[in-house]
Amino acid sequence: MTKIDLKQAAIAKQVFNTTDEMVLDQVKAVLDSQSDTWFQSLPAKVRSEIETSLAQADRGETVSHKEAMKQVREWRKR
Repeated sequence: MTKIDLKQAAIAKQVFNTTDEMVLDQVKAVLDSQSDTWFQSLPAKVRSEIETSLAQADRGETVSHKEAMKQVREWRKR
């Protein structure tokens, strides 16, 4: 096991063994804040475009990889 693996295992064991809800909430808050940091650091316009794209995907407004490649090839011919 690597050093990071050992740290993860030790922390996971502590989290698993605690019954202190406040500790669990704090751990979750720290982990949640880290996962959003990269997204929040993007420019507002980029975040907005990503959110629009995700909403389109949720509505099924997607194109397969095969179709996208076909469109790119056609675009490059112009």
